[in-house]
Amino acid sequence: MSALGVEERDARPVPAISVTGLTKKYDDKTVVDHLDMEVPRGAIYGFLGPNGSGKTTTIRMMCGLLIPNSGSGQCLGFDILAEAMKIKERVGYMIQKFSLYEDLSIRENLDFMARMYRLEDREQRVNDALVDLGLSDRRQQLAGELSGGWKQRLALAACLLHNPQLLLLDEPTSRG
Repeated sequence: MSALGVEERDARPVPAISVTGLTKKYDDKTVVDHLDMEVPRGAIYGFLGPNGSGKTTTIRMMCGLLIPNSGSGQCLGFDILAEAMKIKERVGYMIQKFSLYEDLSIRENLDFMARMYRLEDREQRVNDALVDLGLSDRRQQLAGELSGGWKQRLALAACLLHNPQLLLLDEPTSRG
């Protein structure tokens, strides 16, 4: 309490990600073991480690897509266990494997994603994404005909459509 009787709040900004004791097991194999981590807003962080070391599992737990066996945390100020939907609405997550529809054009894929996000200004957001990521000239090309790099560019455009507060990229340099 201050001298005026007004409750003072902690002046530190809420971190983008804050987890404590995050653990994930599959049967008897521990994939993530009591991870503690805090990522301030505006920071760029990277996970380095060999295949199978729990990087993707950790990202999926932090953004509310996977439930940890133990531990707690917040993403953008929302509880990763109780408020996963609020996190998903505010995070752009690009998985390492291309997951958009290969039989749809670039524009059709982006329009589909805009519908999934229920964006009111869908057409404008799709047009902006096409321009911003240099996809305008290829907008009618089927996603399945794109090279690995162009597929990643399309996937990134889809992740950015809803103007996320946090962007999580899983294996962003992979072409798989």
